[in-house]
Amino acid sequence: MWVFADLPLGQAAGPSYMVESWQRELRLLGLEPRTFAPAGGIGGHRRDDEQVIFRSLHDVGYPGDHHARYSVLGELLRARKDRPDVVVVSTLGRVGVLGIILAAFYSIPLVMVVSTDTTGATAYYNPLRAVWSGGVKPLLLLTVSARARRAFLRRPTATGDQPDRRAGRLVDRTTAALHADAREVVLLSRKGLPTYGALCPDAHVTVLPTGIDRLPAAPVPSELVWRPGALRMLYVGRFAPEKNLPVLLHSVRRAVDQGVDVHLALVGGGPLRERLAVEAERLGVADRVTVIGPYPRGELGGVYASADVFAFPSVVDTQAYVLNEAAHERLALLVSDTANGVVEDGVSALVVPPDLASYAQALGTLRDRALRERLGAAAQLRARQLGEGQQCARLADVIRRAAGGPGGDPVDDPTRGPADGLAAGRTAGAALGASDVWDAAVPLAAADLWDGTVPSVARRPVDAVSEAVPTR
Repeated sequence: MWVFADLPLGQAAGPSYMVESWQRELRLLGLEPRTFAPAGGIGGHRRDDEQVIFRSLHDVGYPGDHHARYSVLGELLRARKDRPDVVVVSTLGRVGVLGIILAAFYSIPLVMVVSTDTTGATAYYNPLRAVWSGGVKPLLLLTVSARARRAFLRRPTATGDQPDRRAGRLVDRTTAALHADAREVVLLSRKGLPTYGALCPDAHVTVLPTGIDRLPAAPVPSELVWRPGALRMLYVGRFAPEKNLPVLLHSVRRAVDQGVDVHLALVGGGPLRERLAVEAERLGVADRVTVIGPYPRGELGGVYASADVFAFPSVVDTQAYVLNEAAHERLALLVSDTANGVVEDGVSALVVPPDLASYAQALGTLRDRALRERLGAAAQLRARQLGEGQQCARLADVIRRAAGGPGGDPVDDPTRGPADGLAAGRTAGAALGASDVWDAAVPLAAADLWDGTVPSVARRPVDAVSEAVPTR
């Protein structure tokens, strides 16, 4: 199998984590992934049996764009002698489009994994810039694929209430064309079902979150010094417009005005880094806001373990892997989106509207230590049910089904009753038309997660040794 990704391996971003996990876990399951990805710079070109790394330019079409440089004709000629049994595309940039073109040209079974909310992102980024970054690559797809041409010309049905309907229609048409040749479409959460059920009527749709294991224990970075006695609120991720981070800064100001002692740590990197620091200064909360990072993912365990609450106000993420990482450390989750399988309002998280007043009120509520421990225990239980081994085994089943091999039925999910997930998923899919949905997104029923019998376990010390978590 060949895997196509549009972020450099090792990048501090969810889709990059996902592909790295596939490389490890799918090999253990007998598959042989060969990964195509950008280098993250003009150097670093590589081509061998395990990886093809393309030279790339940065921020060409939009912030975070890795503009891979390659020849479609050259890759088509190479693939004549060495073709995979199946193509898996994890993202829809230039490298992902190459995978789709190869699959269409040589009639290779195609699995599309939807790891980015392209529809939601149009509220923050100009889709025309993303199309421009793709250059002639999407046009080449329309040339080699009759299905892609028909899908692009079909009347869009999933634009909804986007602010710019013309941009939305362009995104819908392009998305439909890019997925037209897919045998399998994998969604990381149920939030994409209405869109992809409409845009991909001929594909089999599976809701399958990416598994995330617990990070290794690590010391707290010296730059992170929490305010003594304050409620410790943490965000880890990119500092980008779609993450809605000003809400957290303004909620700190509002909460402090209401008598809540709170300290916010923003850990990561991105284009808004300086603006966030300036805004904290303007609001008069610079002494309560720490902006640090980014750090290698393996060093984040101590950052998570040192906090009380993990806040994530974005509403356009397909899964938000950082929520799984925070849940493994028993953090109470404060979010505005229920896409991630570890999130259930009032059980493992507080789900509130993405505005400063709601977040400030929730911070007052989360001063209750017993509530934080209850939410954290439930979140951790859910995160353990969504480990990398289990979820990659389910993905392997989807890949084998696409390739026409054995293992076509979903693997047993120990966290659900017999066939419950399949039946529920097919019911949802039937409402969408031809899509056939298997839902593996929700690991446990709410009553199983918190029925008053789960013991309240005290948080482990920051410097404690991480115990082994069974995820296989």
